[in-house]
Amino acid sequence: MSVIFGKGATVVGLLLLFSTIQAQPVREDQPNIVFVLADDLGWADVNCFDPLNRHYYETPNIDKLAQEGMKFMQAYTNAANCSPTRAALISGQYYPHQPVYHVGNSPSGKMISASNAHELPAEKVTMAEALKESGYRTALIGKWHIGAPPTTGPEQQGFDVNIGGYNMGNPGGWEGGYFQPNNNPYIDDANEGEYLTDYLTRKAIGFIEQNQNQPFYLQLSYYTPHTPLQAPEDLAEKYRQKEGKGGHNNPAYAAMIESLDQNVGKLMHRLDELGVAENTIFIFYSDNGGVGSYDYLNHAKDNITDNAPLKGGKANFYEGGIRVPLIIRWPNVIKAGTQTEEPVIGIDFYPTFLEAAKIEKPANYLLDGLSLLPLFQNPNVSQDRQSLYWHFPGYPNHQWRTGPVSVIRQGQWKLLKFYETDQLELYNLQQDLGEQHNLAHEKPEIRKQLQNQLESWLKENKAPMPKRREEDMQK
Repeated sequence: MSVIFGKGATVVGLLLLFSTIQAQPVREDQPNIVFVLADDLGWADVNCFDPLNRHYYETPNIDKLAQEGMKFMQAYTNAANCSPTRAALISGQYYPHQPVYHVGNSPSGKMISASNAHELPAEKVTMAEALKESGYRTALIGKWHIGAPPTTGPEQQGFDVNIGGYNMGNPGGWEGGYFQPNNNPYIDDANEGEYLTDYLTRKAIGFIEQNQNQPFYLQLSYYTPHTPLQAPEDLAEKYRQKEGKGGHNNPAYAAMIESLDQNVGKLMHRLDELGVAENTIFIFYSDNGGVGSYDYLNHAKDNITDNAPLKGGKANFYEGGIRVPLIIRWPNVIKAGTQTEEPVIGIDFYPTFLEAAKIEKPANYLLDGLSLLPLFQNPNVSQDRQSLYWHFPGYPNHQWRTGPVSVIRQGQWKLLKFYETDQLELYNLQQDLGEQHNLAHEKPEIRKQLQNQLESWLKENKAPMPKRREEDMQK
């Protein structure tokens, strides 16, 4: 295979965990799992996903990964920003089954936001806990952002190893992206001047080397290309000399993406060298869409990239905010160079890994997703799922990006319900990927059906709702 690469749980929580998970024997055929999670990388920021073929960004290693595995053309995150995506992914649960829907406190606007949890509760049976109890060696390297050690950090949520993960959405003041002493309390052995993305990869490869003879789960959660935009100077200069195209024109952002791509190549190469690539599930995914290409109040600002032809970006629930690149390679199971159009979502990873490792689902624990194994074997198969849901009862930190909204996708149809205005937007994604033509008035039967189903789901799951201010209610 060729490769391209360049320059502390509570007592109650613990008792519940031990009563829920039963240790299962390690199986020789259990696959390793390497989960690479980029931060704020847009759907079209990877060349093999960009239908506009802009190619300002350079992603040869990630493109190579797609050639060796399966591309998921309609892959979604459970949220349009960092923390709730990560909470849903590792718990296997939709919000509100887990309590994180936002990053920190949700500001209030015209409506009063629902309260938001700042961390994933310790009593949740995480994906890492389920794998660890079945003999997997587990590591979180990089961003965590859903709890703080020593109560709800990575090591309290099932990870044997934590490098760099705490309750912050940024790397803790790495000047220019390069290591400076005493910035991140969970990084203590970086080399002076070492670039953060390179450091995290170095530690990830070390973990793989140390555990190559037993099943392991590695969640490598890069901080890149999240702001602040801090790139290797030689790469940034390269892109300053390169002509941008179609909203892809930020040299620092492009350099961060190339660095990310190079490090994905290093991982691929080392797995090959160690002879463990064939039985390793390698996932490449992003936590939400790229920053740019739409603003809620029509004020153009903060754009870093462009998600076209998708509408929207990080912190709103149009396709550009929640549709992301997803590639999965598993040579023992997935045919190289395949792709699927089946809609999938972040809560699907947990049941997928359990089924792949032949681990029983934790008893008395709700998993909202579906296993992707049938798609691995046949990319054209249809999953037994009627709809996908999103619920955001507040405002992002930048309020111009969206207001309180709930969303349902069923087949080709997608309905958004905005609570400030009671406005409904209905789109046929098969015919209108860019969500330009609101069909809510033209298709009243479909609008009513989806609205009723969405509202029933919210009610059945006791979803917290935004509240109208008293002065508005008196008008």
